[in-house]
Amino acid sequence: MKPTQLVLDSGSLPNDHLDARLIRRYEADGGDIDDLIYLSLGETWTSVAPGLAATLADRLPAHTHGYTLSPYGLPALRDALQAYITRTHHLPEPDAGNFDVAVSQSGTRAAMSDFGHLLLGGPEPTVLVPSPGWDYAGVFAPLGFRLLPYGLSPATEWQPEPAEVESLLNRVRGEALLVLNPQHNPTGVEWSSDKVRSLVGTAVAHGAAILLDDAYYALHAPGKSPTNVLRILVEETAQESVQWLAVRTLGKQFHCNGWGIGALTARPPTLAQVARVTQQRSYGCALPLQAAMATWLQSDAADSFVDGLRRSYAAARLHVARRLHRDLGFPPDAVPAGTCSAYLRFRVPPRHVRDASEEPYRRLCLAVGVLLGAGSMTDSPALLPSRGVHPEAYVRLFLGQPLPVLDEALDRLARADLGW
Repeated sequence: MKPTQLVLDSGSLPNDHLDARLIRRYEADGGDIDDLIYLSLGETWTSVAPGLAATLADRLPAHTHGYTLSPYGLPALRDALQAYITRTHHLPEPDAGNFDVAVSQSGTRAAMSDFGHLLLGGPEPTVLVPSPGWDYAGVFAPLGFRLLPYGLSPATEWQPEPAEVESLLNRVRGEALLVLNPQHNPTGVEWSSDKVRSLVGTAVAHGAAILLDDAYYALHAPGKSPTNVLRILVEETAQESVQWLAVRTLGKQFHCNGWGIGALTARPPTLAQVARVTQQRSYGCALPLQAAMATWLQSDAADSFVDGLRRSYAAARLHVARRLHRDLGFPPDAVPAGTCSAYLRFRVPPRHVRDASEEPYRRLCLAVGVLLGAGSMTDSPALLPSRGVHPEAYVRLFLGQPLPVLDEALDRLARADLGW
């Protein structure tokens, strides 16, 4: 994994990223960083969409090297994104104030935080997050939000339960925010449209704001129509006053995470409020990248690249799942079948689980040069087993590396007896 050192080195300064600490431990124990197979985050550092990278070689307009006076991103990209979001989410034209689109210019994580700022001011703001889930605590806890996880579990086929969300909302005394991520959740199992529509209705009934984390909307199984939560939001909140924001990064679908570019979709007043918060800390940035993305999004090559990525992830998911069953002895129920995102999540062999944690297993895998990701960054009592049942823990594996790399990783785990 030769690029790792190029993006990891912090000199003498501290680096609190967990994966960075694990890699440093691997090196301290004598591991060769060039030999490390990194499968934790959705990143390769090597596979940016070729056509997108090529646009940077074109002559860019001089104005893209300066400030932008619009707080909603480079106008050319904002217009391209509006057309792209409207087309790919099958939305009506945004001509009645039902929604509009702006550019997320410094990552969707920052946009989530800016949206959270809009809900501050009252007592005990609370955010409801899916569990297993991502690091929403890292976004909202510093703002003063209390986190309440709602569970996704095998008993419900990894689907959320609207009744549980309603019960949690009944416990909220201040402002409430409900996070939805039907494709961008670690399980890889997509939420049904009926469940999502019920969750949105529950949030509306309680006056809760809604955040849609739509990072992997485009990366569903080939031939499948994904649950279109953004359209549901537009339809179900047309006559309601609740605030909502949908964030959709373009880094996941074009392998350019470092560009920090994505789409923000909401009603115009919400986008204006978010932009005011953003401008308190930053002017628009990366405008040459925004100009290149505007050109790329309007090309047929962009759609072709995403189609190819869907097929690649689906093939890798099937291949890795088969090898986990066949060569490492994992039972079928230990490898939930997913249809979306770029990860495969599987159970840690029970003999390697300690205190319901996947960390001991991750360290064993790291010792043989394979860095897997944690199965969740949120904890929920709903996911803990009943008394007398062995605790379950999960890890995740990024499917975006070439198949020979994934095979080598699985071979190493098999040789080290890290199968079931």
